[in-house]
Amino acid sequence: MKKFVFRYSPLTWVLLIVVAAIFAASVAVNVFDVIKFSGENTPKTVFAAIVATLSLAVFILTVAVAAYGRYVIKGKYLYCRFGFFYSKTDINDIFQLTEFRAQNKLVMYLKGEKYTVAVISEKYYGDFYEALREINTDIAYTVQSANE
Repeated sequence: MKKFVFRYSPLTWVLLIVVAAIFAASVAVNVFDVIKFSGENTPKTVFAAIVATLSLAVFILTVAVAAYGRYVIKGKYLYCRFGFFYSKTDINDIFQLTEFRAQNKLVMYLKGEKYTVAVISEKYYGDFYEALREINTDIAYTVQSANE
């Protein structure tokens, strides 16, 4: 099993931190409201408890996405792990990787006219390709420079 960690952009990191902070604050405010209204206003207490629970769930999901975003090659499948969620791609469906140097992107082309951008650090492009190629030797690797 080989793993390649997501390389989030600085803007993505800022957004993940902002979302986590907003929902952490929401949990704190609503837990305070549960304590404040408990015993005197049941509907407000229940509403605050529900909002606190939902906010905690979104906070946990956001932290999980930030902490565990990666590609995992296991068996003949490429798993794109995104926190608690994942997608699974048969490596034999991948026929080409193209590195676009001008945009610093690595694109995976799949059968059925589909493609996806691999969100990993440039220094791991070769390792990623070799790991995929161990499963599917037919995968081609192309490079598009800024001049093309």
